[in-house]
Amino acid sequence: MADFMMRPRSRFWLLCLAIFVGLESLDRVTLALWVGLSDRPAIPSLFAAVPLGIIEDLGMALVLGGPFLAGLVALAPLWRRRGFAIAAHALLLVLLVGVCFEQLADLVFWNEFDSRFNSIAVNYVMFPREVIGNIRQSFSPWLLLPSAIGGVALYGLLFRSYRAALAAPDFPGDARRAWLVAPLAMALGWGLAVWEPRWGVEGRIAGEIAANGIKSLASAALTDDQAYDGIYLGMDDARARRLVREMVAQDNARFLDPAPSGDLRRQVTQAKKPLRPLNLVLVFEESFGSVYVDSLDNASGESIAPELERLAKGGLLFENIYATGNRTVRALEAILTSFPPIPGIATSRRLASAGMHALPAVLADKGYATAFLYGGRGLFDNMGAFWRGIGFGQVWDQGDIVKPGFTTIWGVADEYLFDEALARLDRLSAGGKPFFLGLLTVSNHRPYTYPEGRIAKDPAQKRRQNAASYADWAFGRFVEQARAKPWFADTLFVFVGDHGPRVYGAGVVPVPSYRVPLLVYAPAHIPPERNAVLGSSLDVAPTLLGLMGIDYESPFFGVDLKHVPTGGGRVVMEHNYSIALGDGASVAAIGPGQRATGYAMRPGPHDLTPAPAADAETLERVVALTQTAHRLFNARRYHRAP
Repeated sequence: MADFMMRPRSRFWLLCLAIFVGLESLDRVTLALWVGLSDRPAIPSLFAAVPLGIIEDLGMALVLGGPFLAGLVALAPLWRRRGFAIAAHALLLVLLVGVCFEQLADLVFWNEFDSRFNSIAVNYVMFPREVIGNIRQSFSPWLLLPSAIGGVALYGLLFRSYRAALAAPDFPGDARRAWLVAPLAMALGWGLAVWEPRWGVEGRIAGEIAANGIKSLASAALTDDQAYDGIYLGMDDARARRLVREMVAQDNARFLDPAPSGDLRRQVTQAKKPLRPLNLVLVFEESFGSVYVDSLDNASGESIAPELERLAKGGLLFENIYATGNRTVRALEAILTSFPPIPGIATSRRLASAGMHALPAVLADKGYATAFLYGGRGLFDNMGAFWRGIGFGQVWDQGDIVKPGFTTIWGVADEYLFDEALARLDRLSAGGKPFFLGLLTVSNHRPYTYPEGRIAKDPAQKRRQNAASYADWAFGRFVEQARAKPWFADTLFVFVGDHGPRVYGAGVVPVPSYRVPLLVYAPAHIPPERNAVLGSSLDVAPTLLGLMGIDYESPFFGVDLKHVPTGGGRVVMEHNYSIALGDGASVAAIGPGQRATGYAMRPGPHDLTPAPAADAETLERVVALTQTAHRLFNARRYHRAP
């Protein structure tokens, strides 16, 4: 076997493994320097993360390299034929370009999410049109070209060795040995990759640096629909339901099941009702975190959202709201169905989401005309099917917008979405019913470009702050244009960020990066107020129904923020298969492997402080909430009767 490993083909295989590990290590060192220069207290963990990560790199090199060795040796007679040799060289070049692309894409993804490839990357890969278009519009000059240059350079260095390996003579028994060594190498590599040593590595960031990007992507792809029992911390179901009922109990709600451990269905009765039904226009603003709001978390010294600030002076601004995730589908799940995140993909991406209790269904039962208008493609992330399945009577997307004007790969610019919305609202109001229109924007997303001449910021710069300012301008313009409409006076305009612009922070679930603004603007019905209650995007639907004076029955996990006592409130969120609950003082997070971590929390743009252990009460509540939600969804007990 030693002689086999010294053959030209085997030596070339080992050389390729070394190059792969070297490139992955260079990527890791770059990330460690990147983080270390901005967060010097993290440096000791980063020093541990770099060498430990090499073990995972070697594991992935063996897993990915096993088939390469088998093909290189077992198919040796083919490689001496001219046509097959050309194909072999072309394949090597493609693989080298792909490896270089993965290294650079890893850095780009980190810049956006402070993470290795995770479920977000998996979900993007499932929609190649948007992904390829986004790469072309956002990254072509400094991602695709360097990848090609790097791949060609490596190919040039390997050319002679590769040609010699392909032309090397055969030795008796080598094919059999290759078929033996390749699976053994893959098995050893998989063992190293899943071992995941983390001695001396503390904090989410260091753990992410120690991870291998390809392995993280594969892990996310294989665990998108995560089981709960035996993987996450659990408790007695009856006790879990009791705890969740305590979390959702409010002074204007009556549980329909009187048993302390009964289900969550309750009748909510509003004390104040308007003289006539109020309309609702709910705008999901793409990637619009509180970091863009001048009077909240914007510390840039640059005014980003002046229109939102202006409208907030005449509306109800909730200052302490946290999204449940860092994907739009999590916002749709939380805001429209008042359902918390459970391990795996968002319920809005699952076929079983059809029929969930949801805001549009409640309003449809009350006689509302319901519709959703999206600036992009409804096919993306199952969004169109989700909206129809939870009660929206009509769903329109990019293809239904009459005057698309300016577009990116993600869809139409916000101003054209809102122009279409005004025309649709006129028609909805003419039907004689109160209406609910949901809107999802796309402009505040890479490639961060928009029509010229709208704001005093250059779209050619492709800055996320510029795109946020354009999104703010477009929303302000929309409200001002609506002000002239006969239906304006009796309409609630709601602006809510679906999630923050990027993930940052050392926590397993980086809580501060999930903060989003929630503004309710209806000057004839909602008095101006800045409300500092701690709340989640889970709470949007119950809060809006309360402001609209609508009685309803539901098992919502959210609560009416106007009925939360002083010092109350909680936030729930997900990141990379971990679920966290925070109460303003402490955060407890649970993850696969029955892991639990704890932090001290201070609401606002303040990072979490690691605690020696998770607060016992907070930990119980996050386990109860997640376990109960998982049970209800998978048993279809969070769904309306057929």
